[in-house]
Amino acid sequence: MRPTVSVNPHRWIVFGALCAVYTTFGIAVAAMSPMLPLVRDELGVSRGQMGLALGAWALIYIVTAPLAGRFIDRFDLGWSVALGGMSVTGSLLLRANAQGVGSLWFAVAFFGVFGPLISASSPALLARWFPDETERRRGVGFSAIAPALGGTLIVAITNPVLLEWFDTWRDVLRFEATLAAAATVGWIAVWNTVTRPTPPSREDAKHEHNTIGHLVGSAQVRLVLAMAFTVFFINHALSPWMPTVLEELGAMTPTTASGWVAAAGLVGIPITAFLPRVGQGQRLFPLMGAVLATSGIALILVALTPGIAMGLSTVLSSVRAALIPIAILTLLAADRVTPANAGVATGLWFSVAEIGGVTGPLAVGVIADTAAGYRGALAAVVLVCGLGVVLALIGFRLHQTLDPVHEDFR
Repeated sequence: MRPTVSVNPHRWIVFGALCAVYTTFGIAVAAMSPMLPLVRDELGVSRGQMGLALGAWALIYIVTAPLAGRFIDRFDLGWSVALGGMSVTGSLLLRANAQGVGSLWFAVAFFGVFGPLISASSPALLARWFPDETERRRGVGFSAIAPALGGTLIVAITNPVLLEWFDTWRDVLRFEATLAAAATVGWIAVWNTVTRPTPPSREDAKHEHNTIGHLVGSAQVRLVLAMAFTVFFINHALSPWMPTVLEELGAMTPTTASGWVAAAGLVGIPITAFLPRVGQGQRLFPLMGAVLATSGIALILVALTPGIAMGLSTVLSSVRAALIPIAILTLLAADRVTPANAGVATGLWFSVAEIGGVTGPLAVGVIADTAAGYRGALAAVVLVCGLGVVLALIGFRLHQTLDPVHEDFR
């Protein structure tokens, strides 16, 4: 028999508490982006070294994400999100005390130890607590908005507000760690006061083949995993570096550059909420291909246009914000993904995705240190966008030959 999924009256409250922690996850990802010149000058590191440090958490993710998925499926969401929130808090505090590239790398890497428990818990919660497909699609969009909102707000207010309030970039990071700690405490309080649905039994988990080997036996799952690399390469390559790219190529002040990046983030929020709702079944892969193509065109314009046109092109590139929720929906719709193994599936997805998450910011930093500069770095990201478009076309053709939506997620 198939596992049953309860309709819980507290599901949106729990989801909101998880999104609060996920928002601080986004803050941690973007925290150093608007302060990179200050951090580099004080620590004396090159662009390539900074790119290596910025990608440290994604490197750890590759190993820890599949383990996080198994942890969620075995111990459920309470401990998972709490440990994830503690990892965010600890990483921000360690960054605030970094004294060189080595300690900075370790501080960012610590974020990747339990951080996957947050990102993998969101799809797992939606799979188990939201049996209605319409609600689940809405939740996927909202859960993608949470880290995007955190990252956008922190980029927007760091230079004009936080660096004016606090003495140094280190104190800014300590303030952000306080926010993460508060969100984690809020999650613990909510989780211990609501009524929880019955998790899938061990017998159900065995029936649903709760293993990585079973999942990768699906051609649909393998295709979604391949696309995960491109999605995270693009997002992680651009998120930390875009303010600096605009400063260098567009001769913008740090405040102006961060303002354009924040504007792009604000535009990306409604895009993230809307696009996943219109994509289902056979429309998911064409939608992803269109988003990737638009992102590539926008980055070409960023590299070639000056002034306001460069800023507007940056805003256009915000369409890429929808890539992750669309990709998550394609994963949940794959033929071997069920509520019983959603944790393992999303953990595996994030593990493969973070290979792109590691190489993206590193590639931008290394290429920017060469004669190609930031324009060459943007060209590399555009090429990955093109690869993603090709994979989306392959996915669309594959989807036409297989059952497009697994029964457990209808």
